[in-house]
Amino acid sequence: MEYPLVAVGGVILNQNKEILLVKRKNPPNKGSWAIPGGKVKFGETLEEAVKREIKEETNLEVEVKDLLAVIQIIKEGFHYVILDFICEVKNGILKPGSDAEDAKYFSFAELDKINSSPTTIDMLRKYFNGEKIPLMILEKVTQISM
Repeated sequence: MEYPLVAVGGVILNQNKEILLVKRKNPPNKGSWAIPGGKVKFGETLEEAVKREIKEETNLEVEVKDLLAVIQIIKEGFHYVILDFICEVKNGILKPGSDAEDAKYFSFAELDKINSSPTTIDMLRKYFNGEKIPLMILEKVTQISM
C-alpha cells in the first residue's frame, strides 16, 4: 500500500509584493512556475524542510513564519499533501538551484500570463483576496478507464 508524500513550500514576497516562483525541473507540473519547495525527508521537521528546499532551489536562507495553506495534489501518479508557509528572506542572492530551471519574482498581475500550477494560482488568489488562513486547496485528476 502506498501513502501520500508530505511536502512543503515557501511563499516569499518582496517589498513590491511580488511573489517568488521557481520553474519546476521535475514532475508533477514540470516546466511550470510554482512555489519553491519539495518533499520532507525522514526525521526532518517541516521548518527544516522548508529552509532546505528553498536554499536548494533559490540559494536563499529564510525564516519560516505562518502556515499559509494545506494543498492536496492527486494527479500524474502522485499524491502530495503540501504545507505552504509564509517565509521571509534572511540572506542570500537569488539564483536557481538543482531542482529549478529558473527562479524569479512575479507581480500578481503577471501570474495570469505565465505557465503556473493551478494550485499555485488558486492559493495566491485566495491569499491576496484576504481569505482566512490556513487555506485548503485540492487538485485531483481522476483517470477515466474505458
